[in-house]
Amino acid sequence: MYKQQKHECRVKPVFSYMRESCRFFDLDNPFVDKVIFVLILAVIFGGYLFAKPYIESAFLYYEQINVNLLEQLDFSAIDMDTARKFFESMLNVTAIYTVIKAVAYILATYYGVFYYYSLTEPDTSWKKRTVIFLKKLIKIIIFNILFYGIFALGILFIFVLTVLISLFIPVIILVLPLLPITVLAVDILFIFKNLLIIEFDTGIFKTFKVALDITRECKKRVIFNGLFPHFLGLLLNSLAIDVKHPNLALFIIAFCEAMILLIFQRLTALMFIDAASIERKDKVPEKI
Repeated sequence: MYKQQKHECRVKPVFSYMRESCRFFDLDNPFVDKVIFVLILAVIFGGYLFAKPYIESAFLYYEQINVNLLEQLDFSAIDMDTARKFFESMLNVTAIYTVIKAVAYILATYYGVFYYYSLTEPDTSWKKRTVIFLKKLIKIIIFNILFYGIFALGILFIFVLTVLISLFIPVIILVLPLLPITVLAVDILFIFKNLLIIEFDTGIFKTFKVALDITRECKKRVIFNGLFPHFLGLLLNSLAIDVKHPNLALFIIAFCEAMILLIFQRLTALMFIDAASIERKDKVPEKI
């Protein structure tokens, strides 16, 4: 089992990983990276197209509700049937997006595991890597459901608490814009959770502790490095802003999201190898 050494941050700055991380199209098995990328792109883009009518309906119902409020200035003027249809549309959109993110996440995790073994055990076949991933998949899924369930409840509790406190101390409402960044930072602190299960077969509950222990001496660097793909994603998604054709804009967004997912997985594997002091057995690239 992994044991964290004290007073030592082995995770390098993000610039040391950037070149290898961004080569998302480069695996020791070229067929696998192409298949995974196309599958993720198909899931995300297809899901967005499927959700599009529900999103349009939700906006339409929202506009109707908003118009009634502005005209009547009375919540009793809201048509309950319109409100019901709005919430049904939003529920459908939420369900579709949850399925999209879950399937894309599993595919990306498989890519990350495949890439990890290409660095640490390059002689293993793609079949063996797939078998290892499938054996640990149930544990990975259970842990992530538990992790993000607790995560969601924590976010909801903090949000409600902040709103309640703001009723007495209005200035506290200024904290809310910082909540998304804080949530993202906490999520990144558990960035190694899946690879810990793959490499060390940690138990579901013990993974919570070990995931924090492994980043104990380099939390700031891990958070900063982990934010890089997210900011890169925002930059790339901006390319779709001026695209007139809505389906083309969705395709560009889906393409960028698929690319960022793979970049994030590669960055995670590279940092994990350093954090856990695992030996690389591949042909280590020349220093930049």
